[in-house]
Amino acid sequence: MSAKTLRTRIVEFADRTPFVRPVWSYYRSMQQKDRSRFDTIYHCCTQKTASQWFRGVFADPVFRDHTGLISVPYIDLGLKEARIDQEFGSGTIATHLYIDYPTYRAIPKPARYRAFFIMRDPRDAIVSWYFSARYSHPLVKPVDELRPALQSMEFEDGMIFLIDKLEAYGSFTTQFSWLEAKHDPHVRLMRYEDLAADNRAFLASLLDYLEVDLPETAFDTLYARNNFQTLTGPRKQGEEDIHAHNRKGVAGDWRNHFTARIRDHFDKVMGGRLERLGYTDG
Repeated sequence: MSAKTLRTRIVEFADRTPFVRPVWSYYRSMQQKDRSRFDTIYHCCTQKTASQWFRGVFADPVFRDHTGLISVPYIDLGLKEARIDQEFGSGTIATHLYIDYPTYRAIPKPARYRAFFIMRDPRDAIVSWYFSARYSHPLVKPVDELRPALQSMEFEDGMIFLIDKLEAYGSFTTQFSWLEAKHDPHVRLMRYEDLAADNRAFLASLLDYLEVDLPETAFDTLYARNNFQTLTGPRKQGEEDIHAHNRKGVAGDWRNHFTARIRDHFDKVMGGRLERLGYTDG
């Protein structure tokens, strides 16, 4: 387990455990240097869009001390079944909400809030899903059903099987639904590709959007604890470990895995809609 993962788990344990929370909250309040002007922030996404990276950033004491926001991770995975009928409460950042845009709009919201959604090339998401479901992800639903199926298939058959599953789960339609948010003043659409290209620049842009003003030393600490190199140790970004949760951390890796047969099936399922998301067939 990486230091970041351990730190995130300790922080989240302290936030949600009744006999620890009062002491932890008091300690954090003594460290607090600034407070967010937003009552709630919503981090929305689909799976395989670096959701655990965001979770670690938002649970980091540096972020907490300069916003006063408590990270509340959303653990339900069903995109089509997701329903959120209550506010998350003032002073929270709802982390990795696996929801479509209509579900987000239906969430009761406070007076001051901000949201963002992470886009990703569906082809890269499929590849990430494949290696995660087959090798590295804990056996929770639906991975507990996908893994034995994928292990029984050749790679091409497994990828085609997974494309159909992700279509059924709503992974692709969820991304399309968020295109409706382009003119929503409370929402910004961001891209996984920008995070993969430059962790530091993306983090700076994210904090700017959320109006989190960190001193340079605090930003450097937050970045140092949450960049790809820190998460993977000696393995550099782009070097693959199919058994690791952070498998590779680059965009465009689908080109290394999509055969003509896989690509034909993907195109059939997408029905020419890919460019609407801002991605090309090249």
